Amino acid sequence: MKNCFTVAMVMSLALASTLLLSALPASAHHSSAAFDLQHPVTVKGKVTKFDWSNPHAFIYLDVLNKNGKTDEWRVEANSPNMLSRVGWKRETIKEGDEIASPAPPPRTARR
Repeated sequence: MKNCFTVAMVMSLALASTLLLSALPASAHHSSAAFDLQHPVTVKGKVTKFDWSNPHAFIYLDVLNKNGKTDEWRVEANSPNMLSRVGWKRETIKEGDEIASPAPPPRTARR
């Protein structure tokens, strides 16, 4: 009986370890290290493109900066599957729409 309990405990520990270790790549994939989470901004601009694609949808914006010049921003949205669950469609955002989106700015100059 004790031997069965030990085998079951070792198998449970091995399964739990495998599940925890397999979650690490997903955690790294969704890292926020590239963004300045301490200084969020609201990005307001004109939509130039809306990519309804997996694994994430993207909204491309032309945003006027402080100098009056246009910066191109790319806003990452959730997956089309998740967006459609809350009522979004491929046609929800169209080229030329003016939108505002809260966003953490990138730590690098790339937008």
